[in-house]
Amino acid sequence: RKFFRLEVRKQLKISDEEVMILFVGSGFERKGLEYLIKSVQYMKQKDWRLVLVGKGKLDKYLKLASKENQKKITHLEPIDAIEKLYAAADFFVLPSIYEPFGNANLEALASGLPIITTRNCGASEIIKPKKEGIILEEPSDFKAIAEALDYMMDSKVRESMSRSARFLAEKFTQERNASEMLQIYKKLIEHP
Repeated sequence: RKFFRLEVRKQLKISDEEVMILFVGSGFERKGLEYLIKSVQYMKQKDWRLVLVGKGKLDKYLKLASKENQKKITHLEPIDAIEKLYAAADFFVLPSIYEPFGNANLEALASGLPIITTRNCGASEIIKPKKEGIILEEPSDFKAIAEALDYMMDSKVRESMSRSARFLAEKFTQERNASEMLQIYKKLIEHP
């Protein structure tokens, strides 16, 4: 994180004092971008920047933010070196309406980022609230999103969550995934 943080923030014109909130996902409607953008107007904290990475019709969502807040939102097309953006961010948010799991959540956790996600996202099943992140009950509750964003603005909160996030992600290796998938296939073959 230290290696890429300053470089990426300099490219994005984000100061080290500003809190960088990262959203990664294409299919903005299903990923809850509308509610995220609506939520920023209710934030008490003002020293933030939101970086959106993904494909979608952003213009209709940006109209939901004030002119002042629109200046704090940066949109990037999907990139190959996404790990650099995770390294530059302070926390991750994905208020999905529906998400079987969401690899972006696991990538964020692996990067040591606390996450804000919803009960509708499979990743919510592995997160302990206020340990690795925050789980929102309803993606459309933009005031609850704003409260979660404000909570994450505290660097001390993020610091302890960051360690827990990384530790949690380390449990979800490719080997574990392959092994568990094989077990499912074996059970299906044994009991058709």
